[in-house]
Amino acid sequence: MIWHYNHADWYVDKVIAQAEVYKNSMNVNKDGEINITPGADNDVTTIGNRWINNSVYVFGGGRNQNDIKMGRFDCSSFVHWAFSQVGVKLGELTSVSTETLKHLGTAIKVEDMQPGDLVFFDTYKKDGYVGIYLGDGNFIGAQSFTGVAIANMNDGYWKEKFNHRVKRIDYVKK
Repeated sequence: MIWHYNHADWYVDKVIAQAEVYKNSMNVNKDGEINITPGADNDVTTIGNRWINNSVYVFGGGRNQNDIKMGRFDCSSFVHWAFSQVGVKLGELTSVSTETLKHLGTAIKVEDMQPGDLVFFDTYKKDGYVGIYLGDGNFIGAQSFTGVAIANMNDGYWKEKFNHRVKRIDYVKK
């Protein structure tokens, strides 16, 4: 099927090789579900790295298993997914939003932020975007132009939009 898209053999080989890397690095089972390897680094700040360059932002996406298998997330569904992978339930998948997430956990001062805290931004509305703080001013989240990506909240757009709402979700790393 790939060959019908682009008749260059080198392109077909490159796509198949990349698919193998993707499949092997994600530990996907025959049903397309991601398996978490026991003893691996399953921290909420790193679990989402598997979606970097392998996802797409879809407003309202990520609220069913098919979207998740395909890497289709919006910011709040990505946060929900990441926490669920480390055993923390942040409400119902079908109704998660930045509005529901901002009411969870404990409010934290910006100067006390730690990796794993939720950080909120005023984008299309107050608290319209949420990400997971990684440290050193960086966060991971599903973003409209990149899908899941790491961004710096101390520069440009994100600096302007950060509203200083930070929430800590208490959980024990597996």
